[in-house]
Amino acid sequence: MKRAMLTHMSAIYNEKLKNLILYVLSHPDYREGGIKKLNKLLYFIDFYYYRDHAQLISGADYAKADLGPVIDRYREIFLALEQDGVLASVGDAEQITYKPLMAADLGRLTSEEVDHVGKVLDRYGKLSGSDLELISHQQQPWLLTENMGERIDPDLALLISHDDAEAAEMDDPVLKDELIRLADST
Repeated sequence: MKRAMLTHMSAIYNEKLKNLILYVLSHPDYREGGIKKLNKLLYFIDFYYYRDHAQLISGADYAKADLGPVIDRYREIFLALEQDGVLASVGDAEQITYKPLMAADLGRLTSEEVDHVGKVLDRYGKLSGSDLELISHQQQPWLLTENMGERIDPDLALLISHDDAEAAEMDDPVLKDELIRLADST
């Protein structure tokens, strides 16, 4: 029975996502942070890669949350990674952090993806979860996704400026609706 449960749980994540998480957690530019910070870094990695290459590295879906974008069903995914012996959680309900229990299999990532992850972590890895939340709240994917819990369309990553430090406000409701329709149509 226990073996069947582990098999079922590990079906919730893919090998690419697992190895991306392991790589981020063990990267020298990653400064420890909680699950909020980890979710934001994974979002930046995936959405900036999508912006430049029209595909996500992890294959995960992201959802809009109060604290910024998160991997959809991230609680279930991280629980499965724990139960499968991939990660260990440290801390309490207020501040959960994760430690890798194995090395990332970088053969699951292309050299271009590994390089991209390094660049994102160099830029954002030392920032706090709150800093990353503020940055994500200024970007089009979070702004244009209307409801909390709603899946963020990866095509909205195409609207992220390469100079994402600028605030990206969407004041024109007609333009906002048009951009949402455009993202939904592809």
